[in-house]
Amino acid sequence: MHREDVRLQDSTLRMKGSPERFFQSRSQKEAFTFLRESLADKRGIGSLHGPKSSGKATLIRQFVQELPSDSCVAVVDGTRLKTPEFLSSILEQFGYGFALTSVDELLNMLLVVIGQQSRKRQSPLLILNNINNMYPSTLGVLNKLAGITFQNRFSLRILFVTDRPIKSMIDAPGLQGIAGRLVGEFELGPLTSKETMVYLYDKLRSYGSAQPDSIFPVDVCDKLHIASGGLPGELDGIVMSALDGDADSPVLLEYVDSPAVNAELRSLKEAVEAESMEMDPEPPTLIITLNGQIVQEITVDSEKLLIGRSSMSDISISHEFISKHHALVMKSGNALLIMDLNSRNGTFVNSKRITSKALRHEDIISIGDHRIKVIDVNTRSRPLLGELDILSTADTAAMKNIDDMRREKARKIVWRATETQSGNSRD
Repeated sequence: MHREDVRLQDSTLRMKGSPERFFQSRSQKEAFTFLRESLADKRGIGSLHGPKSSGKATLIRQFVQELPSDSCVAVVDGTRLKTPEFLSSILEQFGYGFALTSVDELLNMLLVVIGQQSRKRQSPLLILNNINNMYPSTLGVLNKLAGITFQNRFSLRILFVTDRPIKSMIDAPGLQGIAGRLVGEFELGPLTSKETMVYLYDKLRSYGSAQPDSIFPVDVCDKLHIASGGLPGELDGIVMSALDGDADSPVLLEYVDSPAVNAELRSLKEAVEAESMEMDPEPPTLIITLNGQIVQEITVDSEKLLIGRSSMSDISISHEFISKHHALVMKSGNALLIMDLNSRNGTFVNSKRITSKALRHEDIISIGDHRIKVIDVNTRSRPLLGELDILSTADTAAMKNIDDMRREKARKIVWRATETQSGNSRD
């Protein structure tokens, strides 16, 4: 397909948030130069890699937009893609959608299309995401495509976009056609501390904020750089969370967290929590209802409350739509957080399914047919972030805490049983 028709289908090749604005860091400028030189080289294959959220998708999208308007481009995610689907996707994006099913027919048609473009001196471009996750048979066809030539020039230019280097992989037997054409690999680096601040402010301005520094002060930007590891995708999520929470005043560090958070940010967060606890706030309350009737009222006076169908849960709710270990409520200073534990039917806050979220006063948690109203006056004037990726359900520390809770409850059950048996024997 032509440049203006390019649509990046893979979810890993989409920038989080909207509207989209391209911020070019030093590493991205160097990546642009590398991509241009790779495609201009007679070998014509380059590879761009970097971790998730490093901005590869945005960079590739911008790169495609800067190509000549009549460029023939296909963007394909190779993850577990079978050969017919792989070839059909390329043909369709090159503008030749045919009802062909056999590999031979599809391959022959693609060879004709690539040959036509080469004769026009317009070598088509294939941008392939996740070559690391391709089936061996599909890789074999890709290797054949890499070997196509016209007048002693390679006919198909290729850019690989991956999360890790591919050199060792394509050096394997059967992929010599690709390995022999690889110009080089470029690792997309993170934003610097200064670039992080400029990126955050530019993002907020794109949403209409006249004073972005009033939302993210400079010292907060520094800590966000540490927390995000300088990854634009992580920063996008933080901005969206701030906007989700209607942030119109400085975002406090105690409400900023990320999977990449390090010891420095943790120690600062603990200091803020310790200071807030000195204020002796009123503990939150959870009011549990079923069909409009109050069935339980819980004061949150511990750091963690396990909700589930199991009798070992802190909040035990026996219902077919509630998992044995359904959700975890946690206190963090004056903030109250909830995390879904991979429950079968999900956890909802204000009718929106969540994985983890900071709770506000009068939020309604829905678990099965039960509703849990949050009474937490401490959050009335505090700008909490919206959906937070504070913990994932695979988080080792979180699961360790849950296991500890289960073991402690099991010990209590055994102790009670022992006491009962002792009492019966005395009787």
